[in-house]
Amino acid sequence: MKPSRQVKSDERDNARVFRWGIGAAIFVFILALAYNFLTQTREEGPVKPSTPTQTQSAPQTAPANPPPGK
Repeated sequence: MKPSRQVKSDERDNARVFRWGIGAAIFVFILALAYNFLTQTREEGPVKPSTPTQTQSAPQTAPANPPPGK
């Protein structure tokens, strides 16, 4: 049999490992929620129009001096 001091130390170590395990699980869970939230909000960004919009082009100007002979 183990001495009572060793048993108490083992129980204390088990409780410490259990607390760290619970803390790590909660941390991973919060990270997963944050990742899920960020990926959903990124996909819901600004609405893109289904048809492309026409861009205005600069008006084309005729040359100031027409070529000779025309």
